[in-house]
Amino acid sequence: MKNSKNSLLLVSSLFLIVGLFLVNTAAIAQEKSDDELKKEYTPILGEYAFESGGGTFTLKFYIENKALWADSGDGRPAAMKPVDDEMFAFTAEDPISGLFEIKFLKDDQGEYTRCHVVNQGMGMEIEGTKIK
Repeated sequence: MKNSKNSLLLVSSLFLIVGLFLVNTAAIAQEKSDDELKKEYTPILGEYAFESGGGTFTLKFYIENKALWADSGDGRPAAMKPVDDEMFAFTAEDPISGLFEIKFLKDDQGEYTRCHVVNQGMGMEIEGTKIK
């Protein structure tokens, strides 16, 4: 009886290890290079100007280390994660300011020149315009 329990435990552990290996391999295979991401996100990369509280600030969207980043210049760039089934819609988590919802919008000429940002925790909903 003890030997069959050990065998069952060994087989279960082996399946778990193989399963974890397959999951990690799939995740690595899905990872895109910086060049692939730049090509995919070319229409939205660049700087956008936002007016808020009587002033203007910019957000820069760029590719680095196999990720899309949003940087306001505060020293805490945030990695952006795509929202399923929405073209150029993302979330970004900041440890201080919380969750941001970011969506890029087309102008009348069909170009992505506007960026809509929402942070419900801060009561923020603003729209910026691409400047670079």
